[in-house]
Amino acid sequence: MSWLPYLVLSVLCVAALCGGGMIALMGVDGPMLVGVGIGAGLGLGMMLLGWFTTLKSLRGGKPAALGHALGGFFLRLVVLTCGFFAVALTGAGNPAGFAIAFMLAVMAYLALQVVLAARTIQVPAVGAA
Repeated sequence: MSWLPYLVLSVLCVAALCGGGMIALMGVDGPMLVGVGIGAGLGLGMMLLGWFTTLKSLRGGKPAALGHALGGFFLRLVVLTCGFFAVALTGAGNPAGFAIAFMLAVMAYLALQVVLAARTIQVPAVGAA
C-alpha cells in the first residue's frame, strides 16, 4: 500500500483544523455561517467540475495535465478574488468566512488532483529502456 492516502488525509485534517480554528477565532455568527456556506458551496461546485476536467486532461498526457493544473489555479484565484469582493460589497455574508471555506475546498480539490494524477500517470521504472 502506498503512503499517498495517508499524506492526503493528514493534509486535509490539518487544513480543516486550521480553517475551523480561524473561523472560531473570528467568532461564529449568522453572517460568518452564510459566508462559509457560500464559500463551501462554490468550492465544492468547482471541485465537482474539476473532477471531470482533470480526468479528461490526464488522458491527454503530461502537458495537458500540467496546463489544466495551471489554468485551474488561475481560475480558482479569480473566483476567490471576485467572490470575496462580491460577498463584501453585497453584504451577503462575512467575506473572511467565504475565503476560508473556499480555500479549504481548494485544498481538498488539490489533494484529489494529486491522487488522480498519481493513479493515472505511469512513471517508468529506473533503468527501464
